[in-house]
Amino acid sequence: MKVVYVLHCTTSASGATKSFRNMLNGLMASDIEPLVVVPDGYDFCKTLQDERIRTLILKYRWATYPPLRNLKEIIFFIPKLIARICVNNIAARKLRKEAEDFGADLIHTNVSVISIGMKAARKLGIPHVTHIREYGDKDFNMHVLPSKSVYFKNFGAEKSYTICITKDIAKYYHLDNQRNSRVIYNGILHSSDVILESRKEDYFLFAGRLEESKGITDLIETYGELCRCRKDAFPLLVAGAANKKEYLDYLNGVVASLDIASKVKFLGNRDDVFELMSKAAALIVPSRSEAFGRITAEAMFAGCLVIGKDIAGTKEQFDNGLYFTHDEIGLRYYDSTQLINLMCEVMDNGPEAYLPMIKRAQETVTSLYTINQNTARIIDFYKEIEHKN
Repeated sequence: MKVVYVLHCTTSASGATKSFRNMLNGLMASDIEPLVVVPDGYDFCKTLQDERIRTLILKYRWATYPPLRNLKEIIFFIPKLIARICVNNIAARKLRKEAEDFGADLIHTNVSVISIGMKAARKLGIPHVTHIREYGDKDFNMHVLPSKSVYFKNFGAEKSYTICITKDIAKYYHLDNQRNSRVIYNGILHSSDVILESRKEDYFLFAGRLEESKGITDLIETYGELCRCRKDAFPLLVAGAANKKEYLDYLNGVVASLDIASKVKFLGNRDDVFELMSKAAALIVPSRSEAFGRITAEAMFAGCLVIGKDIAGTKEQFDNGLYFTHDEIGLRYYDSTQLINLMCEVMDNGPEAYLPMIKRAQETVTSLYTINQNTARIIDFYKEIEHKN
């Protein structure tokens, strides 16, 4: 089966890219022949080319309205919008020709905010799969063209199929009862990748992109409150980078204003995040609306206790664990007071007190979020689509 995959970026550190990479490896092992379409030739594109995976570089943009964050963006909003529509229409025509020459059986777009794959598939009369990995507006403040209602209708069109990474995403897009949609959880790691370090170190960990939607500012401010009442508070390690230096400067300013610079360590992007998680007293996931929460599942594979905000994808992972093991697999919180109380409990009880919970979490992730399971379910969906068309 020949499948064209359309990516939204070539940033290897992106959660959507990581999930795609795991998925692609499994699908290629199952005789899927891919053509991967990317918007530039950087980073992950070079990795694909080095591995002799067929790639196509096209110029295209997200099918969303340009941002309106300052006066300059307001002034250039209409020209940018027109340019974005024109660029994407041209890219869709080029993609249609390339997919036809490739002999594509199906086009699979890796996120919901790229429209060129759907347009090309429609012209070719072949099936299209949209992999919905985000809420869009709730998590990234993105607003799709031309409107949410019109965009949602596209998912119900003929030969249009969707994969949602959580049940909550499916419900949000009104796809929870649609015959052409499936909920397929991300493939994070292999079951053999599970580790459990019983001797933990005294630090809390945040891992992920440094941006408002990830709740990093909320976490730092709450941690400042913890330090005011607990002089023995474990240090907070922050592993991840900000897209803009200005935001990192802002976070450093918040840390300085709270007088906790000696306790908060910004590590930047790290290659040893899995090891950092395995040794941490707990990973804290303060995201305001996490679609899936890849870092949550990774931490569980690494044998790390997770303290997570009980919302969206993080909540669904906790709920899955509760259903699967009949007990909690992480520590849930709703507000800063509860988070402080949980951090105090972990410091007072010692991380080792939570080993039974960590083991239940590992039982859950190795049953639901392995690469093999993800690949098998997508292959089954492809076969079902092929049979229908």
